[in-house]
Amino acid sequence: MTVPAARMRLTLERGGDRWDAVRVSVVIGEAVMVRLGAACGSVVSDGMSMWFFADPGDGWELEMPGVIVINRSGHVLMPAEGIVSLPGPHWARVSHQLNTNTSRLLTALKRVLS
Repeated sequence: MTVPAARMRLTLERGGDRWDAVRVSVVIGEAVMVRLGAACGSVVSDGMSMWFFADPGDGWELEMPGVIVINRSGHVLMPAEGIVSLPGPHWARVSHQLNTNTSRLLTALKRVLS
């Protein structure tokens, strides 16, 4: 049986095409979202980790202790539109833009992690 894409809860997407992502703990991620404010793009959470998205190819700029970079060598389970709560991966923040500006994300991560 094939489930129509519109009814699927999750899709596995490879990094490096539309985005690079960084994974951080929820505690760090929530602080980063607050620091970014309106500049924050969309964010995925599974209740333990959060994924922020940057432009493809920019992930290497975000490498630091406490941050896992996901680019062409990794994947993220992306929730369907409208999935905004647990259980499982969901949109912790929905924005008109998926990606967060890389330099702003870097600044927010450094400040939260320092």
